[in-house]
Amino acid sequence: MSVIRFLGALITGLLAVVVLLMVLVLDTSPSISANASEQIADADTVKKLLAQIRRSINDRERGHVITVSEQQVESLVGFVQRAAPYIHGTSAIQPDHGTIEASVAVPALVTTLYLNLEIKVLPADELDIDYVQIGSLSLPGPFAVGLVESALNIYTDSEIGTQAKEQITRVAMTDTQVAVSLKPMDSFLMQLNEIRAGFDDERDELTKLTAYYLRYIAGREIALKKKPQPFNAYLNLIMARAREQSTQENVLQHNKAAVLALAIFIGHHRIANFVGDVQPDVEHALKPASSVLLRGRSDLSKHFIISAALKMLSEQDVTVAIGEFKELMDRGMGGSGYSFVDLTADLAGVEMARVLADPDTALRAQDTLAGTPDESIYMPEIDGLTEGLSKQEFTRRYEKVDSEAYLQEVEQIRARLARMPFYSREFAG
Repeated sequence: MSVIRFLGALITGLLAVVVLLMVLVLDTSPSISANASEQIADADTVKKLLAQIRRSINDRERGHVITVSEQQVESLVGFVQRAAPYIHGTSAIQPDHGTIEASVAVPALVTTLYLNLEIKVLPADELDIDYVQIGSLSLPGPFAVGLVESALNIYTDSEIGTQAKEQITRVAMTDTQVAVSLKPMDSFLMQLNEIRAGFDDERDELTKLTAYYLRYIAGREIALKKKPQPFNAYLNLIMARAREQSTQENVLQHNKAAVLALAIFIGHHRIANFVGDVQPDVEHALKPASSVLLRGRSDLSKHFIISAALKMLSEQDVTVAIGEFKELMDRGMGGSGYSFVDLTADLAGVEMARVLADPDTALRAQDTLAGTPDESIYMPEIDGLTEGLSKQEFTRRYEKVDSEAYLQEVEQIRARLARMPFYSREFAG
């Protein structure tokens, strides 16, 4: 009986600790409420940040300083909110500190609770977190950083957490921006690749199938032609192959792998980073010999298939938010401008992925896409859609991305998609 009493007391104590932690970290109301459509108004500024990050990766033998403005941070936070509406966040940068705040809605039995988070960062010759506040629980910064560092090291069986922390050699702040000095990225990136290779040692079925379909489509005669080729011809080929290889039991996995392979081949080879080691030669990524056209444009084929792949890998809101954010970035100097044509291709790609990922329509979708003579069954007409809008012109016409005028434009695109039989509910019947 003493053992039973001990176990009972232990379980009761553990439950009490769990309940206490929940009481401490969860609140009944959010600490902040931010408008994502206003936050992403300056999304075009993020291009400069991405360029800095690319330079630090490409020129990995040298140290770099990444300068991040408050506008850029707010834009990225706004993107997260558009992709995951249950998250709200904001940031502030001052000469003596910077803060990031977030509220995450957590569904409970009878109500919605909130995980409220605040992180305060100080300027220093290292990564210096003053504190991390989670609900009513306040953690000293060094302790919180140490927890994350140890968790990463243990999970990856490496020192990657420690290495990541030590990559930062200085953090400086002004009224509007923070400058983060980084060590040369070479050894850190090599360590990341080793960790990824370790995870890839146990290649799952999706990775194997994606590699198979990638090799298949790269080996077709069409991939070697020097003149631009229709996207539909590639889709016909890979869907016909998927139809031959799949059954009712594994059709969803084959469809997912086929779409991912096409996105890696036609869209961008870096999509493979979401899947694993699928290239026969990592130094020479497979790609078509000529451009691939959807509605007569190579950019639309990329938008369409990459959005389809992202939908296969994530939730629809995330995919749409990525497409929308990319268009907002394009409004700035040097960009192609905001394009509702590109957004149409994004949304159409999401819809195709939805049909291919639905057990009720997956097999029929294979048959349809394998035999369709042109793209009209899955990509709507683009006539009459606005594109090439600068930031100023976009703001003049639509103000922001939740304005009535903007939502009407998006609704017109969705209406075009809804009229297509391939995307209708009747297709499942």
